[in-house]
Amino acid sequence: MLVDTSAAKDDRTRTAFQNARLWGSRVELTLPGAGWGAAVARGLRHAAQVGAEEVVLADPVVPADLNAPAAESRLAVALRQLREQDRPGVVCSPLAAPWWQRLLAIHVLRPLCAPTLGFTLVDPQARTIVMSGDAVPDVLAPSWGLVRMGWEHGHGLGLLAAVRDAGLDVGQTSPRIPHPEAFALSLNRDPVDRGEASAVLPIALRLASVAPSVRDAAPVMPWVADLGLVQGQLPPPEVFTAMLTQCSRAAQVVASRPGAAAGWPESLLNSWHAARALRADIHAIAERLWLTYLARLGPWLRFGASAGGYALPARHSVAAAARQFLLATGTPVAAEQSAEDLGAERIVPSVPGTG
Repeated sequence: MLVDTSAAKDDRTRTAFQNARLWGSRVELTLPGAGWGAAVARGLRHAAQVGAEEVVLADPVVPADLNAPAAESRLAVALRQLREQDRPGVVCSPLAAPWWQRLLAIHVLRPLCAPTLGFTLVDPQARTIVMSGDAVPDVLAPSWGLVRMGWEHGHGLGLLAAVRDAGLDVGQTSPRIPHPEAFALSLNRDPVDRGEASAVLPIALRLASVAPSVRDAAPVMPWVADLGLVQGQLPPPEVFTAMLTQCSRAAQVVASRPGAAAGWPESLLNSWHAARALRADIHAIAERLWLTYLARLGPWLRFGASAGGYALPARHSVAAAARQFLLATGTPVAAEQSAEDLGAERIVPSVPGTG
């Protein structure tokens, strides 16, 4: 079953799904104007009622590449990967993006979610997902109500955590290549988006208190290679200048507060521990984390600029910080990655033991 979350007048996803060379009978569930979260909630309830064997949640902005040849389609790869899982759960199909559009994921979301998920996500917001029918009841379970609220803001991080907590497999494919027009628009999108952070950070922090019921023996990779799109370049000048301005303002706010001496990833670790408290004020923690992240980001961006973008030195610093954070949380961590791994313009699609 396809849950189509695109605009009512945009029939590209439905048409492609109808024409796709997928196995067996299928149905499209269209919910015009519902938004990603509302469409997903209603779609999964419908899937549970009709007993769907597999559910495809499609990105509303850049739909899954349903019309691509089977050998090239990431959706077809995701379906095959789902069917090959020992405990079929979900497979994400992330969208490729310039490195400066992944900064929140690179520095904060990937390491922050890894202790609970047991592996490192390329795109923690997870908007294109293939899910087994067996995973649907686990995702709809009342115990995941607070985390499920993230759906309203257009991301599936809580969905992945619920599936993982149920002991099912979670995997991811290599990123899909966006259409040239969509990619061109992404180059100038605000990469320091407070609205995006306020939607996803509280959900990621809530996961800190979720102890996974099944811990795979495979250690977590502290860094995951994204697709090498303009990896050696800097953002457009006006975008880069705006980013540095926001970071400088945040650094001034952080410096004026008590305890401002904490570095990185100590600030991330402090937020993780604070979120695990019984009556944690998640939104206050998220706000502090957002500001400390920006304060960290400014010097890192200048460092990256001196090295020519998201080059090897910048990637080494990200991997080192993530490794330090994971070790401090008691998460099993993989061995040191080689320079070749950190320099690879590819993605590690999944970690052994996670599907």
